[in-house]
Amino acid sequence: MTTLPEFRFNEQVLDASSAALGLLRSSTDARDDRRELHQRMAHDGYLFLPSMLDRDQVQAARTSSLERLAEQDIFLPGHPLDQALLKPRVHMRSAARDVTLDNLPLFDLLYSSHMIEFYEFFLGGPVRPLDYTWFRAKTPTKDSATRPHCDIVYMGRGTENLYTSWTPLGDVPYEMGGLLVLEKSHLNEELKSTYGQTDVDVYCENEGEAAEIIGRAKAANRELTPEEVSAIRWTTVGVYSDDPAAVRTKLGGRWLTTEFQMGDVLILSMYTLHCSHDNQTNHLRISTDSRYQLASESIDPRWIGEDPPGNGIHAKRGTIC
Repeated sequence: MTTLPEFRFNEQVLDASSAALGLLRSSTDARDDRRELHQRMAHDGYLFLPSMLDRDQVQAARTSSLERLAEQDIFLPGHPLDQALLKPRVHMRSAARDVTLDNLPLFDLLYSSHMIEFYEFFLGGPVRPLDYTWFRAKTPTKDSATRPHCDIVYMGRGTENLYTSWTPLGDVPYEMGGLLVLEKSHLNEELKSTYGQTDVDVYCENEGEAAEIIGRAKAANRELTPEEVSAIRWTTVGVYSDDPAAVRTKLGGRWLTTEFQMGDVLILSMYTLHCSHDNQTNHLRISTDSRYQLASESIDPRWIGEDPPGNGIHAKRGTIC
C-alpha cells in the first residue's frame, strides 16, 4: 500500500508499512458462487462486497438518519445536511436508538432487498436478522475509535453461524476512519478458546457484592447505576485490547482496510477481530452493524423482540468464579 494518509487510533499513530497494513480482498467476483463465498469466509474471516447495495437506497437511509441526528444540533448551520459537517467539540461514538426507531429507509436497506437476498443465497435458506440495529456515529475526537474485539462475546448465546454486516452510510475515505480487520484472526485457536469463550453479561456472583447488587436491581426492574457497575467484577468488558499495535504484535497478521464507498458491505464472522481508526475529518462518519443467521438455528435472546434487552440488567448471568 502506498501514498496512504497517517492512520491514528485514539490519536496514536499506527504503523502503515506493508508489513502492518494491507487491503481487504474484494469478493465481487464471487457474488454468485456460494461455494467460493464460503471458502473465502473460512479462509479470510470476512467478505468485502463493494457496491452490493443500491446507492440510492443507501442515500435514502443516510438522509433519514442525518435528519434525526440534526435534531441534536450537532451540525454547522449553513451547510448541506449531506455533508454532515460537525460543530467544534462534538463527541459521539454511537447514537441514541432514536436514530433507528421507525427509520423505514434504514430498515428497508438492512432488512429487505439486496441484503436479505444475499444472506438467503449465502446461508442457503430463510434468514432471521437480529432485531436490534447498531447505529455508529464517529466524530473526530479522542476515544471515538472502536477498540479491537470479536462480536462473539456480545452475542454468543445462539448459533455461532451468525454474521455481521458493517454498512457505511456514506463514502468513507481513509481519513474518516473505517473498519480494520485483523488478518486471519478468526483462525487463532488461542484467541477463540480464551477471549472468544467469554460473555460480557456474565459476572462472578461469589465475589464482592455482585449477587446482592444484581438482585436488587432486577427486583426493582431497573438498570444498574454507574456506582453499582463499578462495584461488580465483570468476567470481561468486551474489548480484547485498547492497543491495535500490540494486538498485531501478539497475534500476527496485518490490519486490513480500504476506502469504503456508499453501497459497500463488509461481512464478518463472529470470531474475526476488528476495530476502527480515528476519524480525522470534521465530518460525521455514520454506519450500521446488523446481524443475520439462518432462521432454523438457535438465536441469542438478548437481541430479539420488540424491545431487545441487549446487554442490560436482565441479560446478566451469575457464575461461580
